[in-house]
Amino acid sequence: MNYYPWMNDDEDRALAWVMDAPDALREHPKEYQLSEGVSVKDWFPEGVELELSDERGIKLTDSVPNVLHMCIVSEKFKALMEARSGAALEFLPVRLKDQKQQPVRKPYYAMNVLGTVDCVDLQRSRFRRLEMSPDRIFRFYQLVLDEKRIPPDAKIFRLKDNPSQLIVREDLGKEILQADIEGVLFVEMDEFGKEWGAR
Repeated sequence: MNYYPWMNDDEDRALAWVMDAPDALREHPKEYQLSEGVSVKDWFPEGVELELSDERGIKLTDSVPNVLHMCIVSEKFKALMEARSGAALEFLPVRLKDQKQQPVRKPYYAMNVLGTVDCVDLQRSRFRRLEMSPDRIFRFYQLVLDEKRIPPDAKIFRLKDNPSQLIVREDLGKEILQADIEGVLFVEMDEFGKEWGAR
């Protein structure tokens, strides 16, 4: 089975992006947990508003690209993931505001994938670790997974060494694409990390 890193769609310049975290998240002492694979529903603020950047496009998608290490998904995408992913997920309501500061009528959610999988082949991968947390990987230049360590029922998961990075199994990725979900890219494993150059 093939696996693909989940990436923001940064190829379509027409797409709307969220480029800044609201104070309710940025100033929260547990904000870092949003990309750790742990439950955040007990502290996630109510009424979080995410503003679409006026520096990007205006096309709103089912997976809203962002720089916050969050999955911001539509009701349609939420329903698909609940039905087909088989993963432990939290969906936390958020409000989107367009470039004119008007609320977007359609509901959106921060999708939190719970848990991590320890499956990076550290011998064959190339990466740079975080200086402050050397047990964590900051950036991959080449990612190789040890598929024998991936649970057979894992269709979407976070990497233990880099929990902000989601990996999607081929069958779920195909279902997402066939459902015309826009705003997310699934990158070939051989291409992932090449944008940072050789190391």
